[in-house]
Amino acid sequence: MSRVKTQVQAPAVNSSPNRTDLLSLAAVLAATLLTFASTFTFGWVYDDPPQIPQNQNLEWSRIGFLFTHQLWASVAGMQGRFYRPLLTIWFLLNKTIFGLNPHWFHVTSVLAHVAAAGLAFFVARTLLKDSAAILFATAIFALHPLQVESASWISSVNDPLAAVFCFASFLTYRRASSKQQNPALWWTLSGFFFLLALFTKEVSIVLPAIVLVDIWSRSASKSATAEREGLPVIAVSTYAIVAMLWFALRSWILGDATSAVSSASFSDSILSAPKVILFNLYRVVVPIGLSPQYDFRLVETAASPQFFFPLFVLIVLASLAIYAARRDPTLWVVFAWLVLPMLPTLNLSWMNEDDFIHDRYLYMSMLGVALLAGSGYAWIRKQWPRQQLVRPLAICIALVLAFASAIQSQYWANDVILFSRAVSRAPQNEWAQLNYGSALSARGKFADAAPRFVSSYQLKPGWRAAAYAGFAYQQSGDLIQAEQWFQAALRFNPSLGSAWLGLGQIRLAQHLPQEAIRNLKKALEAEPTAEGFHYELGAALEQTGQTSAAIEEYRTELQLHPYQTEARKAFDRLQGTPSDR
Repeated sequence: MSRVKTQVQAPAVNSSPNRTDLLSLAAVLAATLLTFASTFTFGWVYDDPPQIPQNQNLEWSRIGFLFTHQLWASVAGMQGRFYRPLLTIWFLLNKTIFGLNPHWFHVTSVLAHVAAAGLAFFVARTLLKDSAAILFATAIFALHPLQVESASWISSVNDPLAAVFCFASFLTYRRASSKQQNPALWWTLSGFFFLLALFTKEVSIVLPAIVLVDIWSRSASKSATAEREGLPVIAVSTYAIVAMLWFALRSWILGDATSAVSSASFSDSILSAPKVILFNLYRVVVPIGLSPQYDFRLVETAASPQFFFPLFVLIVLASLAIYAARRDPTLWVVFAWLVLPMLPTLNLSWMNEDDFIHDRYLYMSMLGVALLAGSGYAWIRKQWPRQQLVRPLAICIALVLAFASAIQSQYWANDVILFSRAVSRAPQNEWAQLNYGSALSARGKFADAAPRFVSSYQLKPGWRAAAYAGFAYQQSGDLIQAEQWFQAALRFNPSLGSAWLGLGQIRLAQHLPQEAIRNLKKALEAEPTAEGFHYELGAALEQTGQTSAAIEEYRTELQLHPYQTEARKAFDRLQGTPSDR
C-alpha cells in the first residue's frame, strides 16, 4: 500500500532544481520562444517610430541626457509623465548591436519575455511545493494571451524587463532572509534590482508591499521555519531608501509633469475601479477578443449597475480568496502578486483620456494568476492523487494558450492590421479610430483615413482628430472639407501651427497668396522652427512678387533644415544660380 502511495505522491521541491526540472523548464521556455517567433519578422508599430528610429537622442553621446529627461523628451510637445531611462538604454543597446533593424528588436523583446518567464519559475519554486505545479504556473505566465502585447510590441518591452528586475529583487530578498552568510550582500542586490525595476517602469513601486506580505505570510504559516528577527525592519529600510531616491530623482526631472492628464476625477477612479478590476479578471479567464484598445466608459455614479454589480462580484471573490488564504497562508503572497500590480493602473486621471485599459498593464499581475493556477493544480493533485488526467489537462491548457497567443500576436505585424483590429473590437473608442486613421495616412491612403478621423472627432471632439482630418482631406484633394476641419481644430487650439499651415497651403492652391501669407505667419508664430513653414511662406511671398522677402524665408528654411531640397531649389532659382545640389 505504501508503495502505491509513493508512486502517486506529488514530488517535493528540493532546495535547487534537479536535472528533470531544468529540462522541463527549458521545454517551456522553448515553447514560449516558438509561440512568439513569428513576431521576429514584424516592423515598427504604434509608438516605436518616435521612440527608436526617429529618436535623435538615441546615441551614447547623449546618455547623460537620457538619464536626466523624460521618456518622450525627443518628441516636441509630448508631456513627460514617464521617467524610464533603462528602457531607452535598452533601445540604445539594441541599436548599437543591430542598427535600426526592427526584426532584431523583436527578437530581444521576446527574449526579455523568456527571461521573465524563467525567473517566474524560480519565484514559483519559493511558493509552491509541487514540481509539476511550478512548471504549470511558469507555462501560464509565459504563454497566456494577455502577455502578447508586451512580447510582440517593441515599445512595451519595459514590462518584461521590469518583471525581470522585480523577480530578481524578490529572489535575492528570499536569499537574504534565509542565507546565514553575507545577508547584507543579498539585501544590497535586492535593493539594486528594485532600483533597476523602478528605472524601467513605475509599477515596480508595489514590490516592497509584496515582500512585506510574503514576510507576514511566512510567519503566519505553521510550517514555516523561524524567521530572523528584524526582517520586516530590514526590508522596509532597504526598499524605502531606494524608493525615496527614485522619487526624488523622478520629481526633479519631471517636475509638474506628473499631474493629471485625463479629465477623470478621483471619484471617477474610485467608482470605476471595480469595473476595471473585473474586466481585467474577465480577460484573464476568457482571453479572447483582445485588442490594443477597448470600449470602456467611466462609472460616474454609485447608483449605476456598472458600479455595484462589479463591486458585488469582487466582494464575493475577495471573500473566497480570504477563506482560501486563511487555510493556506502562502496564498496571501499569491494574491499580492495578482492584485498589487493592478493598483497603479486604477489611477485613471494619470491615463490618456478614454484610454484606460491595456493588456500590458497586467503583465506583472500575470505572475499572481500563474501562481494561483499552480496552487490549484497542486490542490487537485493532492485531493485526487490517483487521478491521471490532471497532467494531460494542464498540458492541453498550456498548448491552447500558446496557440491563442500565436494567433493574437499576428495583429501586431503592422499598424494597419493592429488598429483595424482595434476598430473592429472597440468601434466606440476614439483612440482606436484615430490610430487607424494615422496608420492609413502613413501609407498614403488619405481618402480612407479621413472618415476615421471624423469618427474619432465625433466620439470625442478635439483638436487632434480635427487637424488630422483636415490634413487627410487636404491630401486627398477635398480642400473644402480640409478647410472646415482645420478651422474646427483651431477652435480648440488657436495656436496650432499645423492647422494654420494647412489653411495657408489651401489658400496657395486657390491662388490667394495674400490670405496664405496671413495664415502662414500665424503658423510661424506658433512654431517658428517647424520644417516646411518658412518654405511655404517663401512660396506665398514669391507669388506676390516679394522676391527679397521670399529669398529670406528660403534661406531661413535652409538654415533650420539644410536637407530641404525644395527650399534649396527655390533659393537657387531666385538667386539666379543653377540648382545642382
